[in-house]
Amino acid sequence: MSRRRDLFARISLDYADHPKIAALSDAAFRAHVEMILYSRRYMTDGQIAKQIAKRWPEQALSELLANDPDTPSLALDENGNYHIHGFSEMQETRDEIEHKRRIRAEAGRKGGRARAKQAAKQTSSKLLSKTQAETETETETEVLRAKRLPTSWAPTQSHIDRAQKSGLDLERELIKFRAWADEKGATSKSWNQRFTRWLINAEEYANRNRPAGAPAPNAYDPWAAGYAQLDRKAQEGGT
Repeated sequence: MSRRRDLFARISLDYADHPKIAALSDAAFRAHVEMILYSRRYMTDGQIAKQIAKRWPEQALSELLANDPDTPSLALDENGNYHIHGFSEMQETRDEIEHKRRIRAEAGRKGGRARAKQAAKQTSSKLLSKTQAETETETETEVLRAKRLPTSWAPTQSHIDRAQKSGLDLERELIKFRAWADEKGATSKSWNQRFTRWLINAEEYANRNRPAGAPAPNAYDPWAAGYAQLDRKAQEGGT
């Protein structure tokens, strides 16, 4: 069976029994787990931007900020951003993940060179020209695959900040971006730059379709956005 390529977060088996966690409400418990998963997915090293934190109830955040006098599950910095206590002790940090990726990439390059040398030794002089042509074709295919969007790729902190500032739903844009890349078989030397351009285009498109005089949206809040839409429809309908 092939190995799954999903991203995973580590949660200890006694997590739910820890005194700080066991006393939480269901909403606070869920918020803490979702924050861990979010930070692991987007490699924020335990930081949850204040705009992102709006998706969780204020009461749940308050519980996590005060569930221990010395080491609460959440801490609040001077900019209003939240930090998950002990995140780097349980989860891989961005630096660790990128270091492993560089090691795997280098190992792949060395393995490719070794295989190419072995194949050259086994090739007879009579078929040398044909073998060279095939090797070049294989190399081009490997390069093409390497340039396609990896399943392990994730937005950077810069992407997260840009989406928050522009009022874009980052997760929705990421889904659309991956679908586009898969459908088109797109390749890129830098997927980070490609996604930056995608967010810029999304912002410009949103601005073109915004009614004249309407203020720029704040960071996307699915609950608030839904209520605002219902309220606007009610006012237009006079009900």
